[in-house]
Amino acid sequence: MTSPQVSLFRSLLREASKVDNYNFRSYAHRRVKAGFLANRNLQGEEATAAIVEGGKQLEMLKRQAILGQLYPSDRSVMESN
Repeated sequence: MTSPQVSLFRSLLREASKVDNYNFRSYAHRRVKAGFLANRNLQGEEATAAIVEGGKQLEMLKRQAILGQLYPSDRSVMESN
């Protein structure tokens, strides 16, 4: 992966970790990893388009994290300590 791809990957995972709800957070982690795995062999314009789409997904994930903080839900059984 190139530097912009690694940066986008790490940013997406970082934002996914900020999502309040356990189910949404784990879904976001799975989705990020699966998306990068599926698109790992893209070259040229396809790779550029995928990075642009990833940027849009990052913005959406940031909005979801903010909404989750505004309207917190109860902790999941999976998160209980």
